[in-house]
Amino acid sequence: MKTIILILPIFISFAVKAQNGITQTIRGVITDKDSKQPLVGASILLTGSQPQVGCISSDDGTFRLTGVAVGRQSISVSYMGYKTVNINNIIVYSGKETVLPVEMEEELIQVGEVEISAPDRKDKPVNRMASVSARSFTIEETERYAGSRGDVARMAMNYAGVAGSNDQRNDIIIRGNSPSGLLWRLDDIEIPNPNHYANEGTTGGPVGILNNNVLQNSDFFTGAFPAEYGNALSGVFDLKMRNGNNEKHEFLFQSGFNGFELGAEGPFANNYKGSYLLNYRYSTLELMDGIIDFGTGGIPKYQDYSYKINLPTKKGGFTIEGLGGTSQIAMLDSKKDEKDLYSDEGMDLYNGSDMGAAGLSYTHRLSAKTQLKLIVNGLFQQGWTHIDTLDSAFRPSLYIKHYTNEFKISSGGYINTKFSSHYTQKIGITADRIGFDMRTSRYENDQKTLVTIMNEGRDLREGTFLIRSYYQSVYKISQTVNMHPGVHFNFFQLTGDQSLEPRMALSWQIRQGHKLSIGYGLHSKTQSASTYYFGTRMPDGTLAETNTHLDFSRSHQAVLGYDWNIAPSVRLKTETYYQYIFNVPVEIKPSSFSMLNIGAGWGVGAIDSLINKGTGKNYGIEFTLEKFFSNHYYFLNTLSLFESKYTGSNGKIYNTAFNGNYVLNTLAGREFPAGKHAAFSIDMKMT
Repeated sequence: MKTIILILPIFISFAVKAQNGITQTIRGVITDKDSKQPLVGASILLTGSQPQVGCISSDDGTFRLTGVAVGRQSISVSYMGYKTVNINNIIVYSGKETVLPVEMEEELIQVGEVEISAPDRKDKPVNRMASVSARSFTIEETERYAGSRGDVARMAMNYAGVAGSNDQRNDIIIRGNSPSGLLWRLDDIEIPNPNHYANEGTTGGPVGILNNNVLQNSDFFTGAFPAEYGNALSGVFDLKMRNGNNEKHEFLFQSGFNGFELGAEGPFANNYKGSYLLNYRYSTLELMDGIIDFGTGGIPKYQDYSYKINLPTKKGGFTIEGLGGTSQIAMLDSKKDEKDLYSDEGMDLYNGSDMGAAGLSYTHRLSAKTQLKLIVNGLFQQGWTHIDTLDSAFRPSLYIKHYTNEFKISSGGYINTKFSSHYTQKIGITADRIGFDMRTSRYENDQKTLVTIMNEGRDLREGTFLIRSYYQSVYKISQTVNMHPGVHFNFFQLTGDQSLEPRMALSWQIRQGHKLSIGYGLHSKTQSASTYYFGTRMPDGTLAETNTHLDFSRSHQAVLGYDWNIAPSVRLKTETYYQYIFNVPVEIKPSSFSMLNIGAGWGVGAIDSLINKGTGKNYGIEFTLEKFFSNHYYFLNTLSLFESKYTGSNGKIYNTAFNGNYVLNTLAGREFPAGKHAAFSIDMKMT
């Protein structure tokens, strides 16, 4: 069992003047959750304020509460015909305005029905199309949860059905699936692995590139996800980047475990609502090495950035956004000291990676019920590994030289239409043009030379297409029953394979505080590029590509869930699931190898001569007892019991590499006020 205790100071006020009554502004915009139309005349109240503080949203849906005391505050938003939205525990800082996007859901009350009201839930997904195995999370949770280190992936390890692969990396294992099956999205744009020291085919790393100072409330899925998400088998991070302050210039400087950080945001002009948001971070570990003994001579060096430019128009707007990072490390046995923990004996290891993603999007309200969004984006991710072996005199000789670079440009979009309070649909398409460059050489003793085992490249003109489209909807059958039908389609030009994937979910509010949900989906994922192009050395010395025929790996996923709101801030949730995975690459010759075991290390571990004949299955039950933060404390207890099995090409059944059988997490914390404008918290985690 592992225990982590975090003592975190929370400085609510950074005011220069020592005075009482420090106030700030809470403002934002209120929209219909389905149509994205601004709501005019909504009532916004500051909860518990005496005398009462409130306002009404204006013609463009914006609102402003001034004179709000710094510290933790809550607001209530109401609008005729819509469900009331309560936003609790908003931290109001003295040096920064609080800007909130608020989305409201239209009520559905039919004649003769008895109204059953469900309490507003903090964990309710941002995506209205989600019904099972989904929850939202706040950015504050990435800072509050012990062991999270401001990292959304490490934070998610506290949720039911989720485990970490090891302490060095943030790869997450969801319901026994390989971490390589995880999808990362940022504002409807699929992004490559957003971690430093990332390798091709993996989804995690030791240090995250994502910066929680630029994110806002986002969603996390652990299975049977809606039809708009494709090319993933295990889960989805659907992240949202916030807009910069469009009224005031604000600047940030901070230093922490992840590095020195600089940030800036503000408006472009006084009479224009456009804004910019910029952030840059640089590793501090190299500077700290002179003070702290990290147990290794290999000090990680990295830096990353993120940005978002929002240019609104009368009926929509343009957005330019992106993120990227670079990282290098050298673990040299030839120069290590006696206490070095991480360098490999007899080897010098050089490793690094770079990534970048940028996108341009345009949104336009075609009518009061229909919104169009068009997206063009590009990305790349490259990594390299250089290994030298050492002789008895510690002289290096090149052993492995490995380089990968994947890049793509994408275009697509969606149309979201709210036909009525009963029915909303979303239809979208994305086309990816994919290129790559891969080179791997290894020293062979029998030949006394470096031998090429992979040497493939395709620029974008010679690359391949991955085309995906989807239909997703929510149909409110009654006030208590919602249905979420959908379908996803994939076409991969390289192999010519297609995949038509039905998705369906149903939720039933049985009675006050009790909800039953059921979901099913067929999901698929392409293989990594290095798997497709890994070469087999032939007797004549040529390389034969034996994996370019590989089909999608596919997974049937079914989920049944029960949710009980024990109290306004306490809930008990249970989900049971079954996943059948097929078309899994295994070796042609009888063996225990399966691609289901790949994805949590420093490389893909590609093997030649594979066929789609492997299978696997994951099944289990999960329990969550959670108290959302209120009255200065919270707790999150999760228990996951599961099995994860696979069948190799030898016909034998094995445990997967990720079959831990159970995961138990206990997370709790309490905040202690220190005066009117500051606090510190103690948070504890046991795993």
